[in-house]
Amino acid sequence: MSSHLINETKTGKMEFLVYYVEPVGGHLGMHYYDFSLCRELTKNNIKVILQTCDETEPYLDNLDFPVRFPFKKIYGDGQKILRGWRYLRGQLKILLSARKEKAGILHFHYFHFLPLDWILVKLSKKMGFQVIVTAHDVIPFDAGQKEMPWLRRLYQSADAVIVHTQDSSNEIQEKFGLERKKVTIIPQGPYFHFSEKNQISRETARDKLGLTKMTKMVLFFGQIKKVKGIGHLIAAFPQVLQVVPESRLVIAGPEWRHSFGNYAKTIRDLRIEDKVLLRIEHIPEEEVAFYFTAADVVVLPYTKVYQSAVLFMAHSFAKPIVASSIGGLAEVIRHRETGFLVPPGDEKALAEALIEVLNNEQTAAEMGMKGKIEAAEIYGWPAIAKKTADLYTLIHQEQIK
Repeated sequence: MSSHLINETKTGKMEFLVYYVEPVGGHLGMHYYDFSLCRELTKNNIKVILQTCDETEPYLDNLDFPVRFPFKKIYGDGQKILRGWRYLRGQLKILLSARKEKAGILHFHYFHFLPLDWILVKLSKKMGFQVIVTAHDVIPFDAGQKEMPWLRRLYQSADAVIVHTQDSSNEIQEKFGLERKKVTIIPQGPYFHFSEKNQISRETARDKLGLTKMTKMVLFFGQIKKVKGIGHLIAAFPQVLQVVPESRLVIAGPEWRHSFGNYAKTIRDLRIEDKVLLRIEHIPEEEVAFYFTAADVVVLPYTKVYQSAVLFMAHSFAKPIVASSIGGLAEVIRHRETGFLVPPGDEKALAEALIEVLNNEQTAAEMGMKGKIEAAEIYGWPAIAKKTADLYTLIHQEQIK
């Protein structure tokens, strides 16, 4: 029997240690996901230790599982080679600690240096660990053709790969030659713990953002990326203003390898500067609720997506959504029931959907509430954790045969 076996619970289920390795954490808001999943995993007889970056440390709050910070100062403007060394040092520290504590499974989320990450996964396997990879983005949006062979090697080296949607499952099998049995679909979940902890009134939220009670607020929230379709949203907004002149577009989030400069120029060229509120920077956690509480509608005009945390945050705050009919968005949103789906890049359809939501307050409220209820019933974290725990158990049983 494997030395990685911890003990057996009173229910007869094996309890084993999982190292949950997610280096982004509080740097870009992944800690919402990490905390939600790890919290529920502990209720499924899974002994889990979250391994993440030091930028997550300020957000720890009443967690019933251990959190460690092996990834220190791996983000920022420092030299890439130095940050890469710190990342490698963090991964090696995890492997040594996992061997000492006799962990059974290493569950990896996100990779930063693919050739190095592949070597680390192979080393993990050589050391006797079972490896699970969650491919939040099947192909990272900053990946080029030279990274594709490394992704293939990495995915094929894992014992199991988790994706969030059927669309992602199809893509990872087709493009990387994975067997269907190796890919498990486990959806992303909502953030009710966050929304319930940060309840504020709509009036207070709008005061914080400098908006009036009568303003109709359209919210784009999240990283500024080419694939987010922000240019289409800005181009569509004058059409919205013609019908709903009291509307305002709020764009909040940091640049990610893509400057906001061209979008700012388009806003000036369209002469809608006074109708658009910009906050192009990381939004501190204590301020996130202001934006979602104040919004009348959350818009996701993406041209490429696997799944979106912003979608589930909007559902958590019971907000109606207007989104592109692609990827995981189309799998979660029910058109005209929990939101509107429009063809990606179709600025006319995008404007028409926004106008319909903004002009029908009661319908919008009903959509938002339906979305929240369905997120709880279909995509709740207990069900997600159960599926994840079942996969852990299956992989661990295969290990000790």
